[in-house]
Amino acid sequence: MNRSTLAYLYGFAAVCLWSTVATAFKLALNHFSPLQLVFVAVITSITSLSLILAYQGKIGLLCSQFNQRPLFYLQTGLLNPFLYYLVLFKAYDLLPAQQALSLNYTWAVLLPLVAAPLLKQKLRTTDILAASIAYAGVFIIATGGNLASFTFDSPMGILLALASTLFWCLYWIINTKDKAILSLACY
Repeated sequence: MNRSTLAYLYGFAAVCLWSTVATAFKLALNHFSPLQLVFVAVITSITSLSLILAYQGKIGLLCSQFNQRPLFYLQTGLLNPFLYYLVLFKAYDLLPAQQALSLNYTWAVLLPLVAAPLLKQKLRTTDILAASIAYAGVFIIATGGNLASFTFDSPMGILLALASTLFWCLYWIINTKDKAILSLACY
């Protein structure tokens, strides 16, 4: 199998997996509270990633990297996965799955808006126009298409879903300052 075909297969698999995430979250929330679900997800991730690093012989690198900046890694870990997923899972608990997913995926719109001032970059007029159009769509989703009534089924759920996008963006912006991730990945 050539690299191009393999890339398409990986891309297709990713789309299939991500397209079911809203349903998976809602099903999991039938059995766990948001905090319990975060706990299960974190333990599963730690176990999986530890096994992968052990297989690659990189556990020592992970430990030495953590020891160089423990407070940084603890703070970013508090932001994501803990706070991000706790807020996101509570939003999924309060909203229909498709609404929570759509609102949470606005991180791609918010990222340049937040990154520009924090990373001292400039926004173009087209960036602001695109964000305005995108967030007009968010308003339509949040009101369930009933724009005249300006009512929301779960204002707290909407607020939490949008807050999760902010936490996601802040996490990625903070990690642009972490040179160690690049050196660990290239090792």
